[in-house]
Amino acid sequence: MEKSQKTTLLLLSLLGLAYFIACWIPNASTLGSQNAAVFLDRDEYVTYPVVERMLALQGSLSNIWGRLIIYGDYHYGYPFYFFSMLVLLPVRLLQGAAFFEHAALNILLLRQFISVLPMLLAAGLLAYVHTRFQSWWKALLIFCLLVTIPAVVRSNLHWWHPDALMLLFIALTFFFLQKDRLQLGRHFTLAAAACGLASAIKLMGFFFFLAIPLYLLMARRAGAFTWKAIARAALLFVLVMGLVILFSNPFLFYAGPRQEMLATQIFKSQELSEGYPHEESLYYSKGPQFWRWTLLASYGRPWVMVVLAAALLLGMFLSREKVLNALLAAWCLPLAVYLLWFVAPKPDHYLLPLLLPLFSGALNPLQPLQQLCSSTKKWRRILAVIAMLALGLFLLYQFHYQLARTLEKYLSYF
Repeated sequence: MEKSQKTTLLLLSLLGLAYFIACWIPNASTLGSQNAAVFLDRDEYVTYPVVERMLALQGSLSNIWGRLIIYGDYHYGYPFYFFSMLVLLPVRLLQGAAFFEHAALNILLLRQFISVLPMLLAAGLLAYVHTRFQSWWKALLIFCLLVTIPAVVRSNLHWWHPDALMLLFIALTFFFLQKDRLQLGRHFTLAAAACGLASAIKLMGFFFFLAIPLYLLMARRAGAFTWKAIARAALLFVLVMGLVILFSNPFLFYAGPRQEMLATQIFKSQELSEGYPHEESLYYSKGPQFWRWTLLASYGRPWVMVVLAAALLLGMFLSREKVLNALLAAWCLPLAVYLLWFVAPKPDHYLLPLLLPLFSGALNPLQPLQQLCSSTKKWRRILAVIAMLALGLFLLYQFHYQLARTLEKYLSYF
């Protein structure tokens, strides 16, 4: 890594640390009560006892092993609970039996290290893949744009959930594919492992089903790979991904938990398709128009998403990172179709895997516009300057929206 890249990394690390500390304050709040039923989010109220049970560390080795592996809540994959357990394990060992009396501290640590930290790392990785950290201000701008999205801020405050970990492994998949440079080497294998972990946590890794074949076709076109070599690479990716899913969810080796997991996922799939049975609402209507409220509340006006999609498409043809932007587009397209037309509930975190990568490409138009500024034709230079001013105004508008919503969400905890 060059000196300028190290400087950029240091700047983002310091900014990320400040963000991490800022989130610590509201995440430490018990909302004036030591009663977990009051200060826990409804999802935390369900998932926290699972981690407590994993950390009971009582009885025979067989019982301890059983509680560690057969964790019981199969809405989310084992890596979410495993990493959560690792975060709290040192506290459990230090405090002994008193560990179970400090729910506020334990939840604070889970919120910070399972939600906030992975989200910051995911944003940093997306900033890296677009800039390679060669421009500090571009990387800083992309990072700030991502971490101030109201849905991102909301998910970082008073909420311990698997989405940030899932987003981190999605970002790592793109990172390793970029590092591979169409060579189908060890970084391609690491991308398969990261994709497997994203799938193991919340099944989202399966939405790479267009991006990976596209990557293989681009590798075939760019390199000296035969169709046989491409087929072997595809098989390797599927094999590594499958093995990672299997071994990162060790309960799958047991028939009872495996069947329970399948039943849970079938039921969850039905909920996603039809909505929750205890509610009857227009909220569950399907189609892009019914996501408007979620977008306005947590991401921005719908036309902003159209502009960002156009920037992504532009990056496929005119930026230095054509391969990356093509992969991002191949990721976003099937996920957008699924979410907008086939999912009934509309919480803002459902859109994070789609819109975080989309937002990360906001600066794609900048490079071709900078090249156009050096054109020998005056009218092209004028158009480029006008377009750059328009891009700057667009970013100012979006930052104004995001910061206003973000401050409102943050200050509500005081």
